[in-house]
Amino acid sequence: MVDNKVLVSEVMVPGGHAKAFEVKKGQLLQIIDAEGGQVADFIAFNQKDHSEKLSPTHTRISLKSLTLKVGDTLRSSMRRPMFEIVEDRSPSHDILIAACDEQRYLVDYGVAEHRSCVANFEEVLAPYGIGRETFPDPFNIFQSTHIEQDGTLVQEPCKTAAGDFIVLRALEDVIGAVSACPMDLNPIGGSQVTDVMVRVYKGEGAAA
Repeated sequence: MVDNKVLVSEVMVPGGHAKAFEVKKGQLLQIIDAEGGQVADFIAFNQKDHSEKLSPTHTRISLKSLTLKVGDTLRSSMRRPMFEIVEDRSPSHDILIAACDEQRYLVDYGVAEHRSCVANFEEVLAPYGIGRETFPDPFNIFQSTHIEQDGTLVQEPCKTAAGDFIVLRALEDVIGAVSACPMDLNPIGGSQVTDVMVRVYKGEGAAA
């Protein structure tokens, strides 16, 4: 899908940190697991109205599904289409789990001053005037989660290999942010926290 497309921007997200970026309507957003086994928390906002944001809750009810596939539309908090999945070379994604924050590490693991996805997002979105009080739940790209028959929610080690990716077509002008999740105290990210690559390509009829 991105072969022969014009590359607009590229940013490497260091393991345990985040980067913010802009994607114009019609452009293609590719998120790549650089080394494998790394969860990439992703949030996005309407560039013209930050109160409208990418919403796993509204996407779940729209799709009537807890899983995502090529062709699915990701909805905003106003139930409007924000992204379309156009290619997916990864084994799974999660649209249930909240982003880790300082309290997650302190309350559940007794660890203070640990990096977190929420703090990462706060750091990179501050220049846009977007604060943590407005953050939606994330799309946990590459994360592996399943529900047992008794309802138990199980977070499994990420199953991606190096180079696995997902490609989304932006259906609105958006501000996005990806956090290469710093979680190293449960199995989701395996034995180490690694980098995530973000690329934006010009799409059909899209702005450069």
